[in-house]
Amino acid sequence: MNDELPEEPIFPEADIVYSKFWERLGAFLLDGCIVVAITLPVSYVNITIWKIPVLFILIGLISTLYKPFLECRFGATLGKMIVGLQVVGHDFKKITVSEEIKRLSFYLFPAIIQHIIMIPLYFSTAFEKINDYREFNQQISLKNPSLFWISFIVVILFLADTITFFSTQPNRALHDLYAGTNVIEKIRGTKM
Repeated sequence: MNDELPEEPIFPEADIVYSKFWERLGAFLLDGCIVVAITLPVSYVNITIWKIPVLFILIGLISTLYKPFLECRFGATLGKMIVGLQVVGHDFKKITVSEEIKRLSFYLFPAIIQHIIMIPLYFSTAFEKINDYREFNQQISLKNPSLFWISFIVVILFLADTITFFSTQPNRALHDLYAGTNVIEKIRGTKM
């Protein structure tokens, strides 16, 4: 009889290390810096000089699709990769597109609605007169007071997410519970 243990763990989930708050916060901040570094300079020049409406739509798409695209394709955003985290779906397998959409729906849908609401401003005559970000923000506030309420709802969802994270074991945010996903430390030997 062979008394050797198999090389594959009998219970692979026993090797899973769930992410911690500071790791996730660090990844979130890194992702924010990456997206801002890419979109802010182009957005600023577009507001003050170029005034190309399609470019605003492209910038909105980049900032909105950054997270779902990278997490579906590689299992992590650049921030999560740097910190050593990955998003996994049901049974700790690669996240599916439907899981990712559910996972990000709390933030993805409000972002899409915000961009749709802002599109008419880009094609208005008032937009041509804007010379800096302050004027741009004033025009957005004047023409779209509903954006305040959308932002308010997103803040409430973020707070609910954070409270849920600290009150569940293993630390899972509300959007992870809803989608059936987990954020874990990268499993050794796996590709992101």
